[in-house]
Amino acid sequence: MKPRRHADLAALVRTACTHASHLDREVPLVPFEVGEHTLGWLRPSFANALERWPHWFAFSPERVRFAATPDTVEERTDALAQVTRALAAEGVILGWRDETVSVSHHYAAPEMLRIERAATRAFGMMAYGAHLTGFTRRGGELHLWIARRSSAKGVDPDQLDNLVGGRIASGYTVEETIRKEAWEEAGLAPAMLAGVPCAGALRVEYGVPEGLHREILFVHDLWLPEDFRPRNTDGEVAAHYCLSVPETIEALLAGEFTPDAGVVTVDALLRQGIVAPEDPDYLDLVRLSRP
Repeated sequence: MKPRRHADLAALVRTACTHASHLDREVPLVPFEVGEHTLGWLRPSFANALERWPHWFAFSPERVRFAATPDTVEERTDALAQVTRALAAEGVILGWRDETVSVSHHYAAPEMLRIERAATRAFGMMAYGAHLTGFTRRGGELHLWIARRSSAKGVDPDQLDNLVGGRIASGYTVEETIRKEAWEEAGLAPAMLAGVPCAGALRVEYGVPEGLHREILFVHDLWLPEDFRPRNTDGEVAAHYCLSVPETIEALLAGEFTPDAGVVTVDALLRQGIVAPEDPDYLDLVRLSRP
């Protein structure tokens, strides 16, 4: 038995869903406002790093307000691109991806700006992702296909992950993202995803060295034939494992999964009836990860 980082599945979910578990934050956060909406949460040290751009950011002890001139989606995007590139050049923002994500006050609401994916944690902005849990049966027993992230990944290298998972880039839908990532990460052809609906949405939020990770994850389930073998095509997955339910839970409690993938996997196990409603933690497991 591996050493446990988490006492139980509920403890795991609480660490990844601090917005719902009322865990104290490591440091106070400052709201980042655009127009009438709070779009992010900044560490005070990062807020201080923005003070060199007083023509775009207004500061008070209670908040940081952002406004470009003219105050449009395009101008906000352009201004933040200049800021984030400068901060990346200084090592304040790490892991530049050269990929933007859309930011709004609510998913599917009108876009308010676009920002480099690597900067969302520093600004504490809500991001969106699409994940897929791959199920199969071996010897009549439920198994899950699990990926191990490449050691070259800038975020959570070598950690266990869902079979498919990725950030929704600007201009992409949930369905387009899951199809794109399914091919790149597991060699799943679009035909294999036909008729696979979104099974729900989860919310994760937790502190990271860069700031605050906040993400809504649109989750999917896919049953795969027993002889299926995943095949990574983009170099971001080091290995795939077909784990039994006890092996999966052991890896979850040992802290081997990324926080996001851990919550998605726990939710998938709930949908498969692995945790019964009579379990004392059942309602917490359902409640904590809901948006």
